[in-house]
Amino acid sequence: MKQNIIKYLQIAFPFLITIALWRLSNPWINPAGVLAIIPIFYCSFIKPVPYFTAFAILFCFLIDYNFDTVIFWTTLYCAYYAIVNIQTIIDLTHTKKYGIYAFMIFFGIASLSMIFWYLSWTSLGLGILMFIVTCAAYIPVAFLTKVVCDD
Repeated sequence: MKQNIIKYLQIAFPFLITIALWRLSNPWINPAGVLAIIPIFYCSFIKPVPYFTAFAILFCFLIDYNFDTVIFWTTLYCAYYAIVNIQTIIDLTHTKKYGIYAFMIFFGIASLSMIFWYLSWTSLGLGILMFIVTCAAYIPVAFLTKVVCDD
């Protein structure tokens, strides 16, 4: 019985941490729940979790809804998913350091796009702060997900 509960929690953890990070939105540290991109990225590209893709698309759409962007995160996620999974040159499942460099490229493109989309000093500051906080939170969240989900 105990092993079944542990196995269930291991399977459910990526989904639960995504929901938790999305719900813990804060205007400065986690605007619109953007930290939910971390488990979405990690569980989709670095250590793929079965049945997570549809869930990831849904939460990218929910982040778009909170951010008042028109399918920005959803489009970026789908484009990155197509780039990584359709071709055979880039294999993110064997990257070092939990794929932090691939995540920084993914999130850096998103941050720069949003900074130039809403060009102002406020968007520049928020974009830089969002990039720093999200990249700093990536390693602990990815490590926690790896530790909990590995058998």
